[in-house]
Amino acid sequence: MSAEDGARYDDLKPLIQRFMAQMERNLNTKLDWVAVDHFNTGHPHAHIVLRGVDDRSKDLVIARDYLSNGMRERLSEIVTLDPGPRSDLEIEEHVRHDISEE
Repeated sequence: MSAEDGARYDDLKPLIQRFMAQMERNLNTKLDWVAVDHFNTGHPHAHIVLRGVDDRSKDLVIARDYLSNGMRERLSEIVTLDPGPRSDLEIEEHVRHDISEE
């Protein structure tokens, strides 16, 4: 998981815990997971390993759309609630930074 505004967080653990709690609500099952966060790059991020079974010991089935879009949308909602929506200036600075890295 790489929150676009990850650099705003001193610690990603609470963010990831809230994200995974939201994911449990979305999937209607308790999830068994572990995560590690990295601040050693220009983009703070977390790696999440998710056990492939649900709380009834059945195969965990996650819809393709949730994997490709839903997870990103849920994380984006959480990040937006924390510091609030980004200003136009912040968005412009982010785009400039990305362009200069490429």
